[in-house]
Amino acid sequence: MKTPPPPPPSSSVEPTPLSGLYTKSQSVVTGDNCKNRSLHHADSAPCAPSTENASVKELLKKILNVLETRVLNEGEQSYENKNEDEIKKNWMLAAAVIDRICAIAFTIIFIGGTVTFVAVFVAHP
Repeated sequence: MKTPPPPPPSSSVEPTPLSGLYTKSQSVVTGDNCKNRSLHHADSAPCAPSTENASVKELLKKILNVLETRVLNEGEQSYENKNEDEIKKNWMLAAAVIDRICAIAFTIIFIGGTVTFVAVFVAHP
């Protein structure tokens, strides 16, 4: 009886002898290629930073700068919005006070005018 041949080893996933878990032996180039290699490739030649790594690092720095700028702008916008809300609340309070003063003045003038009109109309028949 013939035993079937073992399956070919996968180039992207290999079992680790200690943990029984699978790890990637090759990964996407992000940063240092030396860190992306598996322990199974320890006998390979030492790697040097490539131009791809430099360009990826530059892109990541640019992205980080854009994100920092955005966070700062959002912080400034939040601060300005809080100041505008505080000013708006102060003006609304001032408007409410002026509105109340005008309502009291209108009531006094209206009642005073009505009393004066009735007094004049009753006193001079």
